[in-house]
Amino acid sequence: LLIIFIIAAPFLFKNQIVSLVKEETNKALNAKVDFGEFDLSLISSFPDFRFKINKVSVIGINEFANDTLAYINELRTDINLKSVISGGPYGINSIVINKPRILGKVLVDGKANWDIAKPDSLPKTPEEASEPTKFSLKLKEFKIENAYIVYDDKQGGMYSKLEDFNYTLNGDFTQDNFVMSNLLEIAKTTFAMG
Repeated sequence: LLIIFIIAAPFLFKNQIVSLVKEETNKALNAKVDFGEFDLSLISSFPDFRFKINKVSVIGINEFANDTLAYINELRTDINLKSVISGGPYGINSIVINKPRILGKVLVDGKANWDIAKPDSLPKTPEEASEPTKFSLKLKEFKIENAYIVYDDKQGGMYSKLEDFNYTLNGDFTQDNFVMSNLLEIAKTTFAMG
């Protein structure tokens, strides 16, 4: 029964989950966040638990109302099922960001479009502030595929653009000693200053 519930839950509560995530995300940020279809799968990715979300967009407000800070065609994560059931540390086998378009913009007054987090309205007590987090994570692979990244700094008079940016990081971060493999490819780079 538990296995059937785990498989069926994403489909039974899909609309409620989508509405809740969008509402809470938009409450926490000074931006408009939206996304398309998402999929939680256990069968096609067994023994991993796969989370996939399409067409994620973060659009600015106020001075940045016409700017899309980020658009991600697909975000996919494969999580080790055993680590989810045991409650952590969460073993993430891979994170893949497919075709992201990123715009980092700084206005003449120094205001940046990525500064979108709303301040925490509840002040923390010294005990809460110093309490260490219990969340831990294990990561094996991280990939960015076919990214288009623009940095436009009006205050500093700088502009840069990276086209067809690909990055792959591999390594078993659960080990004390490991080999970390990095591969970075950029098809075209543009930079202007002054």
